[in-house]
Amino acid sequence: MKRRIDDYVWRDDTLASRRLRHVLSNHFNQFENVAIVGGMVRDFARVGKLGFKSDVDLVIDAPVEAVADMAKSVNARTNAFGGHSISEMGWNVDFWALKSTWAIREGHVAADKLEDFTRSTFFNYDAALYDVRRRRVLHDDAYLLGLQSRVMEINLRPTPMILGNLYRAVRRILLWNLSPGNQLKSFITENLDNDGFRDVVAMDNRKSATPFLYRYKSAGELRESVVCRDYRVAMATYYGEQLDLPGMAKDHRCSVV
Repeated sequence: MKRRIDDYVWRDDTLASRRLRHVLSNHFNQFENVAIVGGMVRDFARVGKLGFKSDVDLVIDAPVEAVADMAKSVNARTNAFGGHSISEMGWNVDFWALKSTWAIREGHVAADKLEDFTRSTFFNYDAALYDVRRRRVLHDDAYLLGLQSRVMEINLRPTPMILGNLYRAVRRILLWNLSPGNQLKSFITENLDNDGFRDVVAMDNRKSATPFLYRYKSAGELRESVVCRDYRVAMATYYGEQLDLPGMAKDHRCSVV
């Protein structure tokens, strides 16, 4: 993970990497403790830079007021849950002060340093960060085990985004050929009722460039496919892999609670 991210951020001579270095240096070098979090770290861990298709998310261990002052100085927009956003040189960057991130601000996680952020993510697959200045990857011992076993689990249950995380869980499990852990399985079965099914299909049609959840006929059929890998049939993903994905098989050994 470290080598992959080091190469992309610091050594690659592509236009995208050069521009990312410029954005990081120009706006965030004033802070001692800055970490890349979210999709970039997760996707580099899973499949490398070919799998990285998202924007960049940053968490800054600095006073909330200092981060807000910097955001104001660069005319950053306000984003969800107390963060800021800038778009520059082809990069969209969302950034938060550590203490202003939702789970920490709401008291679900105590945070005194950057690595405490890894305990605040909803999914275990997002519970890693890249310390920009020290060029190190931080995560707990269970992080790599989750990747290797292809089991996605809930890292921290409280969330202000039940529908959003339900949608992410469904798409990630199907597209990445994962199995949900026990807590995530319960979360899915609790929330993927008829209303949840309607809402995640609508969200998929609205947000995704390649929607596919509309192919399912019912909440029960989608739940079964998400919870049970044996219930899926092969289809291509964005990364050119052949994965077990949406569909029904004649024989399957899973049951949905």
